[in-house]
Amino acid sequence: MSILRSLSFMAGSIVLAVAVTGCTSEEEPPTTPPAVVEDVPGSEAKSVTLRADAAEAVGIRTAAVARGDATGRLTIPYAAVVYYLDGSTWAYTETGSHTFQRAPITVASITGDVATLTAGPPVGTPVVVVGAPEVFGAELEIDGEQ
Repeated sequence: MSILRSLSFMAGSIVLAVAVTGCTSEEEPPTTPPAVVEDVPGSEAKSVTLRADAAEAVGIRTAAVARGDATGRLTIPYAAVVYYLDGSTWAYTETGSHTFQRAPITVASITGDVATLTAGPPVGTPVVVVGAPEVFGAELEIDGEQ
């Protein structure tokens, strides 16, 4: 499954670069890059802020972390699970308008399209369910041409 996620990540990174490039006009070149990546004190994860047109081009969508009915454990859509380079699992949380940060999660099980967690962001936290590979590519500063 991690190979599939890696391939979708690479494809997503290319889509982000192409989509954002296609959103610019010759008359009004963007004054900022499509994504700004900043260090977060005390974290290996970085903060990624997408330009509004970049977020729209990628189609970023979020869903809130929920509490599972039967177990009481945290649940998120499986689409929000990101496998990092070392095999660890993360989800991108929305920390501000078009701003995202990778948060560690521990997956207990996956049933259909729902991941049940033993550790993760608090209930109600928005996590990226569409566009996570593009945010990941931006965090790693992959511009789609590499």
